[in-house]
This record gives sequence, structure tokens and C-alpha cells, in this order.
Amino acid sequence: MWLASIEMPGGVDWLGWQAESALRLLMAAMLGAMIGAEREHHGRSAGFRTQLLVSLGAALAMLVSLNFARVFAEGPAGPGVRVDPARIAYGVMGGIGFLGGGTIIRYGAGVRGLTTAASLWCTAAVGLACGFGMYLVAALAAGIVIVALMFLSRLDRYIPSRWSKSLVVSVPMSEQNNVERVRNLLLKRGAHIVNVDYRRNTEIGVETITFHVTMSHKARVADLTGLADEIPQARELSIQ
Repeated sequence: MWLASIEMPGGVDWLGWQAESALRLLMAAMLGAMIGAEREHHGRSAGFRTQLLVSLGAALAMLVSLNFARVFAEGPAGPGVRVDPARIAYGVMGGIGFLGGGTIIRYGAGVRGLTTAASLWCTAAVGLACGFGMYLVAALAAGIVIVALMFLSRLDRYIPSRWSKSLVVSVPMSEQNNVERVRNLLLKRGAHIVNVDYRRNTEIGVETITFHVTMSHKARVADLTGLADEIPQARELSIQ
């Protein structure tokens, strides 16, 4: 039996299998490219090509799964092997987590790349929807993803939130409790201390204290750099 004569589940009757498959792949690539263009515009690692390929690959996996289910379910001697098309979808959505994990990096006390990782996961789902012929649902989902990435980020300034920084201070060893001293200065500036790392180098007589802090979105980085004026003996003060 030629593939062109196979009628796909959820397909359009007057389109052959090959034409219908090509349409679904093109739709998946287009929607993935639209999401990727937004990520590319913001300089993210998973940009135009990555999102396009994720969506295209997910759609192709769904098409292959549907074809397997259709072909092997109708053997020449009656009902053949029963194949669950949903298993491919489960595998795609689970496997895309490894790709998304590569976009997440630790930055100070927080992480970056979660939004891009989530967009990759959504792009894979859009591709699967295209592969199943759910054009309207896939287009709507892609549109919602693009709106969320492009416009909802502007609401951040109105939603109470906090940003994370790591403050590294190197001071000479003394009888003073330098950790408590810097901690009190940070608390006065409204910082919330998440974690403290402490190192002491007795050979050169220096204490290095790293404070992982979060601050209100209304606060400025200058509020932290101002600590240099209140710790004049500091040998190093850096903010990451």
C-alpha cells in the first residue's frame, strides 16, 4: 500500500498523506519560528533555529507515531499490532526537558533561562499539535506563548517582586565580627539574606564573605555599591 493512499487520523480527506504531512510540518516550523524570533530578539540561547527545530521535530515524531498506528493496525490478515500514538508524545515532552535544562544556568542566588526552557516545552507541544492536525489549537497556543513572552514581561514592573545578587566582600581579619557587620548594613538597605559563604585566608589575613541576597524590584544596584563607603577597609567589593 502506498503511503499516499493512507488516510491519517484527524487529517483532511481531500489531501493525500504526503501533502497533509508536509502541511503539518510547515505549520509546525512556522509557529516554532515565530516563538523563536521573539527569543532571538532578546538574545536568548534557544532562539530562532532552536525553537523551529524543536517544533518541527515534535511534529515529525507525532506524524511517524500516527503512521505507525495506522499502518500496523490494519494488517493484510486482519487487525495487526496495536500501537499507542500517545507514547511518542510522552517521550517528546519528557525528552525536551533535557534540552530545556541546558538553557538554565545558576546566577548568584537565583537562576536564569527558566522562561526560555518553558518556551521550548511549549514549542514542543505546539509541534505535537501540528503533527496531529490541530492547526487552530496549535496557532492559538503559539499566539498565547508569543504574547506571554513579548508583552507580559512588561507587567513585571507593576508586580511586587525581588531580584537576586551576590555580594562579595574581602576585608582584613580583625576582632570585629565582619559577617554581622556587613549583614546589618545589608538589612538596613532592605536586603533579604538568602545564604552566606565564608572563607578565611590566614596567610594573608583576609576574610572573604559572600552574601546571596534578594532585594525589592524598586531597589537599585547602587544601594549595594554604596557599601564601599561604609567599609573603607574593604580590599574587594564585587556584585554579581
